[in-house]
Amino acid sequence: MKRSWNFEWFKTILQRNLTLNPFNDSNQTAWERRSKLYGTSLKGVLFKGAPDVVNEHFHDWHKKIVLEFVEGTGELRILDVGCGYGRLSIPIIEKVPNVDITGIDISENYVRLYKENTSHSAFVVGVEDLPPDFGTFDYILCVTVLMYLDDENLKKAVFNLLSHLKPKGKLILIEPHFSGYYFQTVFGLGTFLMKRIQKDIVDTQGRSFRSDKIEQLFHHAGGRVLCKWRLPMTSLFLGPLTLAGKLFPMGAVRPFCKFIFFLDALLGKLKLPSIQVAYLIAGDEKG
Repeated sequence: MKRSWNFEWFKTILQRNLTLNPFNDSNQTAWERRSKLYGTSLKGVLFKGAPDVVNEHFHDWHKKIVLEFVEGTGELRILDVGCGYGRLSIPIIEKVPNVDITGIDISENYVRLYKENTSHSAFVVGVEDLPPDFGTFDYILCVTVLMYLDDENLKKAVFNLLSHLKPKGKLILIEPHFSGYYFQTVFGLGTFLMKRIQKDIVDTQGRSFRSDKIEQLFHHAGGRVLCKWRLPMTSLFLGPLTLAGKLFPMGAVRPFCKFIFFLDALLGKLKLPSIQVAYLIAGDEKG
């Protein structure tokens, strides 16, 4: 008898491969290797298999969100969680020259690069292990970091993020969203197939979240989501954008990216499917 194709089984296995990579020693080793391989390239901290124009597009959105949310021109204290080589700290330093910004990362090499690129302090530590006496901050950036944590460390990280905010402080969080699952799995199919063939590959893939899960996690820890931004058009056109980035020079694809960027700015507050969602979170009741 001919065996029918079981899509649900395939989806379950695929999602398992995309999510079961906790923030552990092997993942720390993978990030260390990745930092040394890519250095200050966006491939090191975003999608390592994506064309440069795609990573540039996501980086521009991350930067836009961060710069819009960070307010004030005084001596702000900011913590950059998962700081990498400083890609998001650098534009903040340019906007607020007197900022007191600190980075943390689990990669020693990224911490070294961060110090070199920003001339600010950075430490090798995971957010789930952040000590109580690390200080408090006006803003904390946490961009695609929680996705690598298992459930136990995720709760610790959420508590630490909120406990290190000043009374009126804000957390800027960006994480993959479950509604973008089908876009993500098609995008990551090559990685999935390679992992099925070569079991010893150490990857840094993470998981995605539903917005209500994020809100629940932070609510239970005493925080509150103030607003959300999505990437609906980037999610819809990720396939064509990726293909165009593979086939054509970056200069030819950038106008397409700018048009998508414009549409996302118009539609970003609507509850539409999105690969990533940005959250502005307050650490106290008054916000």
